[in-house]
Amino acid sequence: HTRHTASSSSSLKRKALAMRVAGLVLILCPALASSASSCSGDACFATDPYIALDDAGEGSLHLLQRRAEGKSLAGESGSTYCTHEELVAGGKDCTPCLCSFDVDRTLTGRQGDLKACPNDEVLPVYDSAYERGNLTLSVVGQGFANTFCSGCYVAIVTAGDATGYDSQEREVLSNMLGNNGKLVSTEWTGPSLHGDHRTNCSGVKVQSTLVVGCADTTKQYAVASIVDWLQTSHNVAIARKNVYHFDDREDNIAAFVGTGFNAIQVSCEPRDSAIGLCGGQESEISAKDGVNLCYSHR
Repeated sequence: HTRHTASSSSSLKRKALAMRVAGLVLILCPALASSASSCSGDACFATDPYIALDDAGEGSLHLLQRRAEGKSLAGESGSTYCTHEELVAGGKDCTPCLCSFDVDRTLTGRQGDLKACPNDEVLPVYDSAYERGNLTLSVVGQGFANTFCSGCYVAIVTAGDATGYDSQEREVLSNMLGNNGKLVSTEWTGPSLHGDHRTNCSGVKVQSTLVVGCADTTKQYAVASIVDWLQTSHNVAIARKNVYHFDDREDNIAAFVGTGFNAIQVSCEPRDSAIGLCGGQESEISAKDGVNLCYSHR
């Protein structure tokens, strides 16, 4: 593995107003000589499939910095994250980070739908989410060893219950996380530990990084609780700017505005109405700063 560096960059000084138009982000701005956009006259179209939200939850006033080819990018944080080997060895000379993942349609895709999602993997394991059926792992659900998250502590924060207490699905997911990142415990925690009892996770204390049952739009509270638990129980201090949550639902990502955490919507194409279809893709697991939404649900 190569070391993943969060390189700093100056933000665009020109203000822009982002609008969703015909599946693209139309930027009303002076012509920008940028690899992140294509321009005709004064109209520039963003080619990066994300828009960012500012602390007020409004559309981004700047184009996102492009991901460096072959590298993960954390934008303005300036941190140098560990490789997987460095993290396993103790990670004393690199910056600790946390990658948190939703489960349904993030680590998984629609059950059995290999026609729409040929890169997903169907397992002989039951998955109770949505239409129910055989557990179908997304590309990211099969592993993310080639992303910056391989050098981070890893977590799950999901609204569902991952098919319930002591399920095979929970075992599959925890094994995958442990093989690809730093998982400090295989125990599960949260309101749905023993079944689907999802609730607002504000004020919920966790005893693991595997959290089930956090109602949609409240996952940011569980992520904060995980960061606190890692500090108090494992003496691992992770700055908020080095925490990333990946989720297929727009409302869950938007809920991270103003928290200081980073959040990235995944399973951007194709979509299944308000949720993802095939689950997270490896190219979507990048260390983007701030709160980032898919610009188009095609």
